[in-house]
Amino acid sequence: MSKNHILNAIESIAKAHKELETVVSSHGKIIESQGKDIAALEQKVMELRNSAMQAEVANGVPTKAVAEKYGITAARVSQIAPRKNYN
Repeated sequence: MSKNHILNAIESIAKAHKELETVVSSHGKIIESQGKDIAALEQKVMELRNSAMQAEVANGVPTKAVAEKYGITAARVSQIAPRKNYN
């Protein structure tokens, strides 16, 4: 093999490496953005769930029934929607 052939191969590898770095960086930014979007959606889901539980408790649904429906403990329901007068 000639030195020129080896140098061309090394330059080609270096170029491919730079391109790969750019792609990986771009994907990292996309993943970070999607992670933030997912976190915001999860927060909204929790807010909606909590509002629904508060409405059910305010309408007289037993705490235990609300807990079973949402897959949490009655104690947690009491923290989220304490029995009080919502009027």
